[in-house]
Amino acid sequence: MREYEIVYIFRSNFTPEEIEAKLERYHGLLTADGKGEITAVEQWGKRRLAYPIQKQPNGYYVVAQFNSEPEPLSQLERLLKLEDDLLRYLVVLSEGELPLPESMRVLRDGQAGESEDGRPARAKSRRKDEDEEGDEDDDEEDEDDDEDKED
Repeated sequence: MREYEIVYIFRSNFTPEEIEAKLERYHGLLTADGKGEITAVEQWGKRRLAYPIQKQPNGYYVVAQFNSEPEPLSQLERLLKLEDDLLRYLVVLSEGELPLPESMRVLRDGQAGESEDGRPARAKSRRKDEDEEGDEDDDEEDEDDDEDKED
């Protein structure tokens, strides 16, 4: 079995209960006969689309991870192509834990719009990645700033 991720974009006028019913139907194909297993499902909720799809400016996003044999995937994709309520979908091989939009990451971590040092949370996350690459000059500048504050 291989690990996969699937992203669904439903019409935005559905309730979470209606979407849950559709997901059970789709995921039932994957888990039938013990050929697959759903490992995680994240509902991102309503989001604005980058461009209108079928005259819809918004969509309801759901991301799921699952383990499956390749055979049920063809049945799932055939079913998804026939769904009128599904704007788009994408199945890819999984590369780790489920991705989250940045707005949800900020809410889950309990951070407000700014970090401890007053920078926006988004800028700090980028800076953290830069520091991991071995940018030592910034660390020295930070120490100099601390010394100036003590005087």
